[in-house]
Amino acid sequence: MMPPQLDEVPPPPRGPGVLAPFAAPPRDRDLRGLWWTLGIGGLVAVLCCVGGIVGIGFLIPYANSLGQAQVAAVVEDYLTAVRDEDYATARRQLCDTEARTHTVGWFEDHYDQNRVTDFTVNADDVRITDQIVVPARVEQGGTWTEQEYLMQQNGTRYVICGGLD
Repeated sequence: MMPPQLDEVPPPPRGPGVLAPFAAPPRDRDLRGLWWTLGIGGLVAVLCCVGGIVGIGFLIPYANSLGQAQVAAVVEDYLTAVRDEDYATARRQLCDTEARTHTVGWFEDHYDQNRVTDFTVNADDVRITDQIVVPARVEQGGTWTEQEYLMQQNGTRYVICGGLD
């Protein structure tokens, strides 16, 4: 007898009790375990989807209030610097266009006779539409006035870009 060639598969041995080399694994006739597993997996998937929707529902108002707080903080920093006569810091809160026209000398001249003595900024009053407007109540020379500051995003931070008198 000749040895088998490399591309030939040898036949299985003959005789009783010989098993095929790759027998099919036995199968459960009861599929209850499979259906339980699929049901629990489906329930977990539904709970994850519902949890994601509820999470987004809570995240959107939080993100909006966080944005309102950020722009209100810029106006607070600006008015605090003006009140404290730190005009260089106040000027850093302005966009490039406003900073060119509102020099430290402008601040000194503008607020020399009419100093800011107090102010209030409420983040809940911020209006975000096609423009971001931060209203503030400012006391100058004993008189309270309502002012609105237009905000603009400059890179990763917000700056005041309108509403200065």
